[in-house]
Amino acid sequence: MTLDQLIETAEHDNQNLRAARLAIDSARARLVQAGALPNPKINVGAGSDFAFRNEGSYNALVGISQDFPIAGRLQHQKAVAQVDIELAQTEFLNAQRRLAGEIAANSYHMLVLDRQIQVRDALSAAEERLASITRSRFKAAEVSELDVNAVSLELQRIRQERLLLQLQRRTLLQSLNQQLGRPANSPLEIAMPPPPVDEIPALESVLSKALLQRPDQRQASLQIDRAQAELGLANAKRWEDWSVGLGVQQGRQDIVGSPPQPNERALTLSVTVPLSLRSRTEGRLTEAAIGVRQSRALSEALTQQIRNEVAAAHAETASLQALSKDFESTLLPVSARNVELARKGYEHGLVSLIEVIQAQRQEFELKAAALNTLDQFLQAYARFRTAVADYPLLTDFSP
Repeated sequence: MTLDQLIETAEHDNQNLRAARLAIDSARARLVQAGALPNPKINVGAGSDFAFRNEGSYNALVGISQDFPIAGRLQHQKAVAQVDIELAQTEFLNAQRRLAGEIAANSYHMLVLDRQIQVRDALSAAEERLASITRSRFKAAEVSELDVNAVSLELQRIRQERLLLQLQRRTLLQSLNQQLGRPANSPLEIAMPPPPVDEIPALESVLSKALLQRPDQRQASLQIDRAQAELGLANAKRWEDWSVGLGVQQGRQDIVGSPPQPNERALTLSVTVPLSLRSRTEGRLTEAAIGVRQSRALSEALTQQIRNEVAAAHAETASLQALSKDFESTLLPVSARNVELARKGYEHGLVSLIEVIQAQRQEFELKAAALNTLDQFLQAYARFRTAVADYPLLTDFSP
């Protein structure tokens, strides 16, 4: 799979992202609940004089009452719940952004490990040829046993390093499979593109791009919207719900000296208005107002943090890219030429074995340094793209 395919696979199969997607559905459920009226109440009451004069007087009432918000509390609750949905979506996108950067960094590191293994393979093949020549010259008494042992030890060292690199690659593959949501030992072959050679864009252009694309920047703006919605809800809660009741009442009243009275029925209507005392809501209003100021301060701090993060990643990437190009264009060709000259000179008896080993060791150290620089450059490049949110992110939030 290519890098884009790896990221797409992780976006669908990574369990942490699945959990983040479920948080979006949970926020949608809260929105449905936020717009619902309280359940109505059934009111039943009865009274009788049987415990006193027991003359047959009684009173019975059955009715139903409903609480109604009179300050738009439900609308404000729905506004808060709507922002919560958008916050859950931006949290999902931000988790995707971070995961994409981690996958890219691991994939680039695997690319470098494969090249390091290839370098050991090529060097091992060259050492084997050198060992064969040295053994032939030893039989002809042209070199000493010390030379034969030196080549053999060098060959064993290279093979040991190759084994260590293979172990690192296996561990890295397990970590990458974990990020993809696959079994740790699943086979995986990555079709990695060559390292980027284009010049890094100007800092100002990537800064503006990052501030537009970063999900966490959008999340900080939504936190301000949520704090303002919470403030509106706190104001609405200053006025508690009014209760309206409707019922039917039946009763009979006994009057001394009068004939028995008939039953009387009546339709009742009641309205209950709570007293809204400021002392009950003042702390809640103050807390909500402070929350608005706090969310704005956090948004400004995040903006500065993003600017610093992008600027640092931009500078590091540009510097390491220049160093990597210098290795490829200047140092490695000269080193390879020296090794070729040393080997030909040794085959013709013009230079000693030690000089050949030194030339090969120098070339190997330069290649190792070049690959380490390439690895640092690619890791910085992955961090740079992550800082700019330059990886493709899914925007399908259907449940």
